[in-house]
Amino acid sequence: MIYGDKIYLREILKEDIDEVYNLCSDSEVLKYNGYQYGVLSKKYIIENLKYLNIPSKRSYVIINKRGTIVGVINYSEDNYSRNVYSISLTIGKKYWRKGYGTDSIKAILKYLFFKRKAHKVELEVVRNNEAAVLCYKKCGFVEEGIRRKQYYYKGEYLDTIVMGLLKEEFKA
Repeated sequence: MIYGDKIYLREILKEDIDEVYNLCSDSEVLKYNGYQYGVLSKKYIIENLKYLNIPSKRSYVIINKRGTIVGVINYSEDNYSRNVYSISLTIGKKYWRKGYGTDSIKAILKYLFFKRKAHKVELEVVRNNEAAVLCYKKCGFVEEGIRRKQYYYKGEYLDTIVMGLLKEEFKA
């Protein structure tokens, strides 16, 4: 397990699927987190659960101090660059603006930089998702570029921001 101040992270288990599915399939959560592809079925997720936790790629549930699952965070190692990881984060709508996202990111960054020996951690976020952009900046990420009209949402293409954080820039 990986610990933060407000949360801890543990690998997703089969018995977590219903709760995770309900958090992640909310239309407002999907707006900036996969709406263009829709929601995978529970059956598909269960059948492919073993692929969520291989050495180069992990998915964790985010659990608050009350023992409630509040979201999911993932990392994957870049296939083409040594010690470079990508992360993604989903927090359930009713847990927004409570610090769980920031705490989860800081916890996974400590793990990746100090346990997995990451050189760099990167992510991509929809530019219009202002709360997420602010959260990532608060965690030390810097904008590295814009992918113009990269993300499709309800008939409109939106820009995404590529953000990165180097180990020497990380303040634990």
